Amino acid sequence: MSTAIVMPKAGNTVEECLLSKWRIQVGDQITVGQVIADIETDKSAIEVESTAEGTVLALFAKEGDLVPVLTNICAVGAPGDDYADLAPQGAAPAEAPAEKTPEAAAPAAAPAAAPATTAPAAAAPAVDNAPLSPRARKFVAEHPFVLPALSGSGAQGRIMEQDVRAAWERSPRLSPVAASMVAAGQPVPAEGGTGLAGMVLSSDLSAQPAATAAATTAQPAVAAPATAAAAQDQITEKPLTHIRKIIARRLHESLTSMVQYTLCAEADVTGMLALRERVKAGIEPLSLANINIGDMIMFSVIKALQKHPEMNGHLVDNVIKLHSAINIAFACDTPRGLMVPVLHNAAALSLGQMSNIVKSMAKQANDGNINPDLLSGATFTVSNLGAFGITTFTPVVNAPELGILGVGKTLLRAVRGKNGEIQYRDYIQLSLSVNHMVIDGAPGARFLQTLKNIIENFELVCIAG
Repeated sequence: MSTAIVMPKAGNTVEECLLSKWRIQVGDQITVGQVIADIETDKSAIEVESTAEGTVLALFAKEGDLVPVLTNICAVGAPGDDYADLAPQGAAPAEAPAEKTPEAAAPAAAPAAAPATTAPAAAAPAVDNAPLSPRARKFVAEHPFVLPALSGSGAQGRIMEQDVRAAWERSPRLSPVAASMVAAGQPVPAEGGTGLAGMVLSSDLSAQPAATAAATTAQPAVAAPATAAAAQDQITEKPLTHIRKIIARRLHESLTSMVQYTLCAEADVTGMLALRERVKAGIEPLSLANINIGDMIMFSVIKALQKHPEMNGHLVDNVIKLHSAINIAFACDTPRGLMVPVLHNAAALSLGQMSNIVKSMAKQANDGNINPDLLSGATFTVSNLGAFGITTFTPVVNAPELGILGVGKTLLRAVRGKNGEIQYRDYIQLSLSVNHMVIDGAPGARFLQTLKNIIENFELVCIAG
């Protein structure tokens, strides 16, 4: 009797996963717990383990498919077992079983003689005539662009969200005015526009004929050297992963939909570093031996957010939503790309508890087995690049959050003491980016000032609780 293995439910907030790679083929013998596939959510990459033992009879999804959770992705059993009732509706096995009789193979050629059933889906020129899934239709409505003819990757030629998203990523972005001009029949320049991130502006459309003519005239003059250079150049193409596409899309949306500004300051961490050295010397009862400067800064941010609740929230559909719980996120550099785990209800944790949980979550993110639920729900983010030697930078706010703190490296400075003597002090660099639509310059400066005071008096803050 055949058994189905389903797309796992990778967290409560995940509805579908991208099947990025199969680790098995039809005919393989697999065991329970064996890794059979790699999948990606919009936040993480995960390995799928087999829940059944036997021979792989069929694969119901292809690499690159976006599969709803709890949907059958393959069938396992004994050779010859029937698995037809396990196939998802409208899906066919990605690979056929190795054993196939001539009688069974003959009917498969019949659909090729009737191309008329598949041609309309491949040539669908417009949204209204194309078999768009609800998520695909919603994406098209939210992202103005010229929808080309698409071949759907879903069952029976259905156009899925991944299909229109891929078309959108390949197409020039349109400003609202340019979108109306295109709707009226104005052609879109193939090279993109002069706006932010290549956005096509109305001026690009107006100047298109002249620009096209100029390009045609200039082309023969540069053709020869380009060909000569190409003979020596070796180009390696590496397509963007699903996660990198998500990161790029979110950063682009953040920068184009939000007015952001950044404030920079530095805080004296001489006392904080001295405290860390005393702790490392062996105060075991406190369970703080493994704390680092990053833990202390994050703990300070939590304390500052308690004093400035206006920074701890979201902007959604022009409505400010301030949260009582501080869910602080921290950026992690992983082999799969940027991941941002979220420490929920962080204000309820001690410094030692926070440090241990942060390190555990960072390891899970690096290993690729973190629960996707722990990658969402943040109300504020911290990004620490000090370990890379970076002093100051401009972090990008993770919408719908209102702010993000960038932490740079520690610098040794010579300062004049109260009695005129020269002292050497350690200073850490802080860069605060906020949503100017919600937070003005003065409130942002006050938050940064509070954070600076907490950092410079960290030991007293810890004693006071």
